[in-house]
Amino acid sequence: MNYVFFTGASCGLLLLLGARIGLSQARYGGGKWLLVVICGVFFYLLRPLLDVEQPLLDFLIDLPTILVPGAFWLFTHQLCSEGEKFPQWGWCVIAADFAIELAAQFNVHAFFYVLSQPFKLGLIAAGVITLLQQLQSDLVTERRQLRMALLIAIGSYMSLVVCAEFLFNYFPVPRGIPTLHAAMASVLAFAACLWLLALSPRALEESLPVTAEPNQEPAPEPAPPLPLDASQITLLETLRSHMESGGYRRTGLTIRELAEQLDAREHVLRALINKHLGFRNFNEYLNQYRIDEASRRLSDPGEAHLPVLTIALDVGYRSLSPFNVAFKQRHAKTPTEFRRERLPA
Repeated sequence: MNYVFFTGASCGLLLLLGARIGLSQARYGGGKWLLVVICGVFFYLLRPLLDVEQPLLDFLIDLPTILVPGAFWLFTHQLCSEGEKFPQWGWCVIAADFAIELAAQFNVHAFFYVLSQPFKLGLIAAGVITLLQQLQSDLVTERRQLRMALLIAIGSYMSLVVCAEFLFNYFPVPRGIPTLHAAMASVLAFAACLWLLALSPRALEESLPVTAEPNQEPAPEPAPPLPLDASQITLLETLRSHMESGGYRRTGLTIRELAEQLDAREHVLRALINKHLGFRNFNEYLNQYRIDEASRRLSDPGEAHLPVLTIALDVGYRSLSPFNVAFKQRHAKTPTEFRRERLPA
């Protein structure tokens, strides 16, 4: 009875959360993948209560759950990638996982079930790694909080479920484990609803990139930032002076180090760069200065003898690869192509 109660509570909360996200996330690219995750968890919890004998119907009920690990990775990518396309090889890995899951579902061979578990964990791990990438550089407060919540709650929960599912496939399930699982799912679902529906209702809107759809009304203009007080104005002037004097050239500079250099509180500096200068990532802010200087030097005949790598290292990059990526994002051409146009032989 306790299992049924906690399962019903979890499913009701997940339906409420899914409805909220579905209604408000139509123009956000990652919202649909989060809905797939919620749908998969819903059917996973509901599955033991359903007495289904038809193989096809049984597979359709399990299908959303099969899609959860891949959808989790896709959602984390949309959340953290600032609009970059999901890699082609990632789609191949997700397709391979789906094919293996199908083979395991229809009992093609026992080997496919064993193989499906590391694939599930691998996709979940890929999502967790995506959440960790550039976490310290993320300037959007709501998105940093969402990253940490996903890391602590969803990533650990799904990893635990996959491992337990594999273990209990070969050993008896201890009494009370299903109820404990349902209770844990209820707590997580309640916490998600409390946060996304009450405490921070705009967390997803502030975190996910807007997807441009055909014939879609343009997104409303964001509200102008609040006026700066005297201390913020002073910090902004100090920040600009520090960066214009070459503060961005320090290799591996983090926002924490920059806050220490400016004798400022880190969260205040984050909010200033995000809300008032319009940058969502600290590395993007640094790249503005670094690429500006690199562009000037690549256009300077007096520095035509310097290798591109030397200029990249001088302006603060650790190697040529991230410099090339940042430069091409700004100018739509490589540094070598840019120099060749500015300094024809």
